[in-house]
Amino acid sequence: MNIMTLDDHSIASSLTGTSSISHFEVPLTVCDEGGNDSKFRSVHRISLSALSHNYYNVAAVASNQRCDVICVVKADGYGHGAIDTAIHLADNVGANAFAVATLEEAVELRKALEASSHNESLHQKLNGGQRKELLNAFVPPASTPPFEQPLSKRRDSFIRILVLGPPVGFPRCFHDYYHYQIECMISGPEVADALKVWISNPLDIQRRLVERVSQATKEEFSSTFSGQPEKEKMFDNASTAGTLATHSTTTTEFPQTRRKSPVPGSSINNKSATLNATSGDNLAKEFRQMLQTQQKVVAQEATLSSFSSAVDEAEEKETANPYKFEGIEAAALASVHRQEVETQQVLVESSDSDSISSTSSALMFSAGSNKRRLRWHAMVDTGMGRLGFKTDAPLDGTRRDSVDIIQELVKLQVHGAAPLEFYGMCTHMADANPTSTYTNAQTDRFKSLLKRVRNAGISVPTVSTDNSAALLTTTLTHFDPNKLLEQKSGLNTRGFVRCGGALYGQRPAFPQLQAVSTLCATVRHVAVLKEGESVGYDRAYIAPHDVRIATLAIGFADGYPRELGNGRGHVCIRESLFKVVGNVCMDMLMVELGPAYEYSEVRVGDTAILWGGSGVPLATVASSLGTTQSALTCGLDKTRVLREYVP
Repeated sequence: MNIMTLDDHSIASSLTGTSSISHFEVPLTVCDEGGNDSKFRSVHRISLSALSHNYYNVAAVASNQRCDVICVVKADGYGHGAIDTAIHLADNVGANAFAVATLEEAVELRKALEASSHNESLHQKLNGGQRKELLNAFVPPASTPPFEQPLSKRRDSFIRILVLGPPVGFPRCFHDYYHYQIECMISGPEVADALKVWISNPLDIQRRLVERVSQATKEEFSSTFSGQPEKEKMFDNASTAGTLATHSTTTTEFPQTRRKSPVPGSSINNKSATLNATSGDNLAKEFRQMLQTQQKVVAQEATLSSFSSAVDEAEEKETANPYKFEGIEAAALASVHRQEVETQQVLVESSDSDSISSTSSALMFSAGSNKRRLRWHAMVDTGMGRLGFKTDAPLDGTRRDSVDIIQELVKLQVHGAAPLEFYGMCTHMADANPTSTYTNAQTDRFKSLLKRVRNAGISVPTVSTDNSAALLTTTLTHFDPNKLLEQKSGLNTRGFVRCGGALYGQRPAFPQLQAVSTLCATVRHVAVLKEGESVGYDRAYIAPHDVRIATLAIGFADGYPRELGNGRGHVCIRESLFKVVGNVCMDMLMVELGPAYEYSEVRVGDTAILWGGSGVPLATVASSLGTTQSALTCGLDKTRVLREYVP
């Protein structure tokens, strides 16, 4: 395999003045081990080592201001695969907090993280990289890269997931935040009012939680009947009925309620034919019938070891009848209770004196302590102008003071035993660059509201202000941990930074970051175009002389910008740069290889690099179009362009 490096960087350098190359091997010709032509038209190669490198760089800078990192993986991980890259970061560098833009993204990520925690090899999910359905397994490479660690060596037992965008569909959406333990952004007075409406009906919250956990328990129960002989099915689950009243498993936390695709790792793809109702009395009745059927079979085979184990366990718990069904609500509530206790224990054991607010923990264990709680953050508008609470106190009475709104919710949590947990305040920087003073002004506004909240007697567990640019711009001095993180009570606030673009190497102002993305396509046709002949739509390119033309299997429907046609874009094939000619088509584009009389090594099946790797840097392409790198990677069609994760 050859490492592609350009002999002449003149074209790339003329576009940007610099050349940033990501050094990992790209095959000259895409083919399988048997020498067969690749079935993939185009490939988005994602460097996991570069992703890890960027995380460590971001974390090092964040630690200097006493902050930890929230990895932003919204928009499907900036086009790199949110689930795949999140799993890599959690398992290999110990990332334990992620942020997305929507609740749907958060639920999908929560389910995938939970399912992947039971798998043995990260490479079985990522390397070779096409994700069909949810996280298909792939054959790992012959040698394991040095950054690879066995799964669960670094992953925290609980992963935080925060939705940065405003809640949609409130107050009903709060049921999903609550059930999946997703942290919610309260983005203004209207959302705060909707949250108060939600907590005003505790019976509805409990009922919906019971239904969700019951459905998950039912699906788990029925899945054990799949693919086993009839007697084995019953005895493999003899203890399930006996301990249902106190049953708890991690999978109950993430039932399939909204997605059509199965949860990764699940052994069932379709509902059992015997399970029809999903809520209320019908659900309980149907579940009871299933349990009664199981009891009969277990009673007939009482001599088998699995039944004996279940009986022994039941006797130790002094349970008169281990198979007595106390009702679906009692069973589900018992399961929820155990999960919540375990989750809270994890939080206590994993926190230290200065890593998480003691006040936050105290509130968790206050009135109604053994309850699941919905964590919420107050988004503060310091100058971005999109969302958030105002920082100044109202003078004309036309709106409520932000401090009063936050205090109302905190009081409901403390005195009303509402299932809430105030978890922090955050803002977003609009213009973080070396020459701007706007970031300092935004920080001053944030500090003013933060001070007023603390003066109202509210302890703030966490704050988050910096994005990638604000964190990495060394000339900015806006973040003073002594002023932002220290509280009079001595219970210090925990600081966080939210970084997405930097993780994916998409901040060209910071040379310490490595490019993660490389876009490749295959050459599908090579031919000579005679003088005066044209190629592509609108005859935009007419050959000035006999030229050799190569056609690549990628177009604007795949995400390669149409604006890069007619000589504006360049691709790298066999260590040489060639310009794109004619209009970029929907599924194809053409490049000029040179005069027909000159020898060309380019052949059908060769790999062409459209950006990244040893080709034109992604930053160069984005700059030439007046857009951002994330706009380009987010624009790649993941159903047409194969994602391949490489060491």
